[in-house]
Amino acid sequence: MASFTFGSGNARKLLGLPLYAVSTLVSLVVPRSDRLWVFGSGIGLGEGALPLYRLANERLGDSTRMVWLARSATELEEARALGFDTVRKDGFRGFWTTLRARVIVVTHGFGDANRYGVRGGFVVQLWHGLPFKHLHLDSPSTYSVSFLPDLGVVRRLVGVGYRRAGRGLSLFPVSSARVRPSIVSGFGVGSENVVVTGDVRDDVLLAGDESTRRAEARSRLDHVLPDLPPAAHTVMFAPTWRDGGTDPSVPTSEEWDAIVAWLDRHDAVLLVRTHPLGRGSYADGPARSDRIRLLGPDLMRDVNPILWAIDTVVTDYSSIVFDFALVGRPVVFFAPDLAAYTSSRGFYLSFDEFTGGRAVTTWADTLDRLDAALAEGPDGPAHLHARHLHEEFFDVVDGRAGDRVIDEILARAGLSGGADTTRPPHSGAVDRPIVTELAFEPGTASLTINVPDGAALVGRRARVEVERGSVDLLTSPWGFGPLALPSDTYRLVLADGSTRVHVAAEPFEIRHDLFHATVREHAGGLVVDIGPPLDDDERGVAAQKTLERAYRRTDPEVEDAVFLESYRGRSAACNPRGIERALIDSRPSTRRYWSVVDGSVPVPEGSVRLIEGSREWWRVRGSARVLIVNDWLRKRFKKRGHQHVLQTWHGSTLKRLARDRPDVSLRTRLAATREGRRWDALLAQNEFSAGHLASAYAFRGPVWVEGYPRNDELTEPALGAGVRARLGIDDARRVVLYAPTWREDRTAMIDHLDVATFAEALGPDHVLLVRGHSSTWEHGRNHAAPGLIDVTGYPDVSDLMLVADVLITDYSSVMFDWVSTGRPIVFFVPDLPRYRGELRGFYADLLSEAPGPVVETADDLLHAVVQAEKHRDEHADGIRAWQERFTAHDDGRAGHRVVQRMTDAGWFD
Repeated sequence: MASFTFGSGNARKLLGLPLYAVSTLVSLVVPRSDRLWVFGSGIGLGEGALPLYRLANERLGDSTRMVWLARSATELEEARALGFDTVRKDGFRGFWTTLRARVIVVTHGFGDANRYGVRGGFVVQLWHGLPFKHLHLDSPSTYSVSFLPDLGVVRRLVGVGYRRAGRGLSLFPVSSARVRPSIVSGFGVGSENVVVTGDVRDDVLLAGDESTRRAEARSRLDHVLPDLPPAAHTVMFAPTWRDGGTDPSVPTSEEWDAIVAWLDRHDAVLLVRTHPLGRGSYADGPARSDRIRLLGPDLMRDVNPILWAIDTVVTDYSSIVFDFALVGRPVVFFAPDLAAYTSSRGFYLSFDEFTGGRAVTTWADTLDRLDAALAEGPDGPAHLHARHLHEEFFDVVDGRAGDRVIDEILARAGLSGGADTTRPPHSGAVDRPIVTELAFEPGTASLTINVPDGAALVGRRARVEVERGSVDLLTSPWGFGPLALPSDTYRLVLADGSTRVHVAAEPFEIRHDLFHATVREHAGGLVVDIGPPLDDDERGVAAQKTLERAYRRTDPEVEDAVFLESYRGRSAACNPRGIERALIDSRPSTRRYWSVVDGSVPVPEGSVRLIEGSREWWRVRGSARVLIVNDWLRKRFKKRGHQHVLQTWHGSTLKRLARDRPDVSLRTRLAATREGRRWDALLAQNEFSAGHLASAYAFRGPVWVEGYPRNDELTEPALGAGVRARLGIDDARRVVLYAPTWREDRTAMIDHLDVATFAEALGPDHVLLVRGHSSTWEHGRNHAAPGLIDVTGYPDVSDLMLVADVLITDYSSVMFDWVSTGRPIVFFVPDLPRYRGELRGFYADLLSEAPGPVVETADDLLHAVVQAEKHRDEHADGIRAWQERFTAHDDGRAGHRVVQRMTDAGWFD
């Protein structure tokens, strides 16, 4: 297979800089010919360039020379066999032809033509699929250079190159307004040059009636696989490219056996369509059964022409999903490396929207999903999802995208030839609902939108319904509030799941004490951008740099105040909150400021909300006598002579931290050391953690082993009744709290356990509380299912421990807090070897002496939870040992002892 990585491609571009410079000078003196167009594609004769070449030749061939730029001698001969005017793209002829051409059509990039001759041409970028994966400027993997280290200066240089290339694109046709912003962002191309025409490569899927499409697709498939056995079902497996990495989907011997058995059982054939640049061998499949065939790029460069001959597609992150949506048949999503792929590439829309929430990670589950797909009717979930993608991502579906692209080229390049007058101006356009009325009512903080009930504004962490044409922008989650919605972009979703509307109303801004918002059209729909209530001179990178300079240069008046921050401003909880409760008792006159990221974070009554980055936030950061935090201080903190910093951290240490982590970089070691030097004292829950925390941050100051103030309220079980009421849980139901830690190699809150299925398995007499780690709040989405409550956004986990009957965790420090309750705990550790050996490592092998069952599968987990009380009795000695070792100081007075320590040390003087 072909070999390409972003690193190698960028290396070739950098090494070619001298040739770029020379060719730029040449392009200034060599005129381009209006009567010469060139076409090329990174896969050879295929993608949108091939049908556009044929159509342009048909419409303009008498007056304009159309040249196909071949990448190889084989492609050159194939093009000549088709009657194409063709030259090799490399070498002088390819350079000269590209340099003289007025119009240059490519599908992968400038390298599809002679890249040294494109400057000054009218470049048409037909991309080779709708964008789901992050592209170019938006993708972390894009910036590597094979022979250079991964440094900021290298990434900036590569970024400059990609942005310059984007500015050189004259026309970028797209399928819909939904994808326009992704193209603008990923390529750095001017938005005026991204035009909704339809995707030329999909015209073949829309031409003629359905029976004709089926017959022609089957004919093409039979031509390349003439001995394909007749079968009731044809399945195509099409994994995407992994930037030079091996495809993790290659089946094992046992998996091949299961696949063959499935094909025999269903009278089906499997076509394995490897990516043109993919790595990994699937040869073992055809060797086992003639029902498995390889349909690689050597047999068929472009699969769109045969998609109507396919009954079901299996894929991971490939854009073939969108193309197949035009066929309207099921897709099974098999993503075995979701976490790794997400971190290396990232996505423009949520994986749940892309997959309909139906992705699996094993071949066994994939075969089960294929069973379901074959059994369901046209209104089944897989078919409905295909229709959703069709309606969301395609604005014109008449099979005339090629004509529209040629019309745009002629008009924008100022060429003769004229538009296709046989086609009406907006033929094939999909009708969309129209939003004509948008208004904000300050008194109720509600937004008026003229859409039917059933619509909602939906973000990653919140959803608000439109009722009687109005939607509230303030909420009271869990009875805390009124509060702003969490900062995010909220998209209008109609009752049928569509987000596509035409916005006829003008955009506008909303300023409120708790939020700043912009209401606007975006990506073919209506969005409301909710952010913190910062003034104009406080928003943005430049404004923050100005405020930071002022903070560092001035010496504010000393204030008898405490600056509190928990989880980098995402909550007002944990140890800082426990200490604040004691402060209220012992120092009621001391002012208490809570640093929070936005107006969605509830702050305790009597405290002052400080919005991070506001002018007042910067002032108090310098004026307060005491700063109490449970995570890193950020934004170049400058300690004044009157200030003291207490680092409480946010849990006892099983996982290795900072400098103690395996393979930690020098940069991280230096940053952690610098962070530790900012602290005047470090709070630890127990002696076990004291040394580890100090080691992790090279801290040489006093470590106060006083227990955790956040657990003080665990000694008051009567508080649980109020928490149950807030959560809406009746007393008869058994409460199971699932609170895993986070993984650096993934962004999802909960992805080792199908929580919806698990909640169902627990039964109606249970309720499953799901608590994602604070480090995943920014990227995660709420889970929703019967018997399940997503409490990731609940302010304080201590409240949840008050009402839980059983705790499920993995390596989270919540295990140490929970053990003080004496209630059952189950350790669910499906990735223990990887987490312990590769990701973080542990300070001690505590799980070998865990005070509860340690399980690795969902079935074992269910059994352990059902039998939790029995297991608690069996582990009674272990529970007592952990209580003595880890929670001996958690007696309900830890907060008061910490305040007394600060007072005795003169921190408030």
